[in-house]
Amino acid sequence: MRFEQSAERDDLDEAISLHRDALELFRTGHPNRSTSLSNLALTLVTRFEQSGEREDLDEAISLHRDALELLPTGRPNRSTFLNSFANSLQTRFEQSGEREDLDKAISLHRDALELRPAGHPYRSDSLNNLAITVKMRFDQSGERDALDEAISLHRDALELFPTGHPSRSSSLTNLALALAKRFKQSGEREDLNEAISLHRDAVELFPTGHSRRSSSRSH
Repeated sequence: MRFEQSAERDDLDEAISLHRDALELFRTGHPNRSTSLSNLALTLVTRFEQSGEREDLDEAISLHRDALELLPTGRPNRSTFLNSFANSLQTRFEQSGEREDLDKAISLHRDALELRPAGHPYRSDSLNNLAITVKMRFDQSGERDALDEAISLHRDALELFPTGHPSRSSSLTNLALALAKRFKQSGEREDLNEAISLHRDAVELFPTGHSRRSSSRSH
């Protein structure tokens, strides 16, 4: 946490070392081993994001995989482990372009969404995460079905952000960007008109001078 505030690399390195030491004390069969694996993986991802060291990301993905394998089906926090594993694979795909990583990330996000039914506090997060990865598949392959699914998922996520919700503006923008992308492919004017309307709604949620107002208008 001090690293997140100060960006001191020594703090991050020490945190990783401490997580490694903790993991050694959670032998195979220990009920907390999966959590320890996940904690180390998340910290390694943080170091990768700072330094770009591919070894950290590869190790994190391996640790996430091990953690998930230890987690029995039906465990209450299984969706969180699925989400973390998927995010790491998505990060590696963004770096390397390996389709296998993206396909696996999409599969994991689908599994996480199934564990977050209507009424779950993190269902909107899963809808958004899945939409983003499916849209990345469209960007790579041009598959229209993938873009249509992403738009549908973004719509479902938006419905869970009522007026006044702090994440509504970003959800409006995500849907608008996906619709604009479909317009560029198909030329369907309805998509462009809706995208403009959604962007307008997103901007209106922030007063003039607000730090996030410009990001709501980005393309």
